[in-house]
Amino acid sequence: MDEHFKKYTMWLSRIYVHTLARVDAMRKAADDWHHARLDNLNRRTFVILSIIVVMTSVVYMELFRPAPNFPTEHYVTIEKGDSLGALAVSLEEAGVVRSSATLKTVVRLLGGSRKVHAGDYAFAKPVGTFSVARAITTGRYGLEPIRITIPEGATVFDMAVIYDRRLFKFDADNFVDAALSFEGYLYPDTYYFLPNVQEDEVIRSMYDNFKSKITVFEEEIANSPYTLHEIITLASIIEKEAWKPKDQKLISGVLHNRLNINMKLQVDATFTYTHNKGTYQITLAELTDEENPYNTYVYTGLPPGPIGAVGYSALDAALNPTPSEYLFYLADRNGNTYFSETYVEHLAKKRRYVD
Repeated sequence: MDEHFKKYTMWLSRIYVHTLARVDAMRKAADDWHHARLDNLNRRTFVILSIIVVMTSVVYMELFRPAPNFPTEHYVTIEKGDSLGALAVSLEEAGVVRSSATLKTVVRLLGGSRKVHAGDYAFAKPVGTFSVARAITTGRYGLEPIRITIPEGATVFDMAVIYDRRLFKFDADNFVDAALSFEGYLYPDTYYFLPNVQEDEVIRSMYDNFKSKITVFEEEIANSPYTLHEIITLASIIEKEAWKPKDQKLISGVLHNRLNINMKLQVDATFTYTHNKGTYQITLAELTDEENPYNTYVYTGLPPGPIGAVGYSALDAALNPTPSEYLFYLADRNGNTYFSETYVEHLAKKRRYVD
């Protein structure tokens, strides 16, 4: 019996060991399967994430990253009636978007070409295709008024240069042609214009401002022996001859005295208008030129018209001169003005302060 029990015990031991071996093999197989499954899952996850990153980068590049040569200092115009394809190509060529195809797709998603607003657009900073599409489909033009100052004494030609530098739709030649008849009647001031304003609007704004500003002088103008055109012409000469209000009124008194006795005005300022020359650059031939209607050394009275824009103080001086017996004046190279009653006194001051 002991022998039989012993054999039975050994058989159970073998069964136990075999069972343990099978369990261990099954556990190892399960672990291998689990690790293999995790490896496959990690690989799939990596591939999916990589695809997402690439797609996100492409979308960012196409929709949100600005084009490399984005025109922040220029203006973009979308003409009325342009097809979506044509405007998309023009914006790509202008460097506003990277891809015309992407822009067309986004615009269609935002409502299609019927939503596009024609006009002039400005972008303060580089933006991506999506922002461009939003701007042109909502009419966010981005145009801000530009501050432009026209100084006293500026001629129509001076104004054309000033405006042409700042307004991208402004035509200097057209402005001069249209504004010459308004010389003296375009008020010197600080203006705020949209950068796409054109010549006719500039002229209208300046002329309206002039009419508004001279209303304070209505009574003086009505009581003056001179016409409005003569007053403006006289004021434009005063504007060029001096900039200090006190000197302007004294010079106005001299010019009134000369006009009253039919004496030639003999002002150098008109040569600035006709020849772009100052007092010390005028030649004898120019002083005696009878073909120049603005030559006040040859012709008596006021020149044909104003020689520049007139401000408040020059208008005030023309209408309210300082009474005096002076018939002569001169300015030194530092802008100081000296007045004389006689020609002899005038020559003496010229030798002293100028020569």
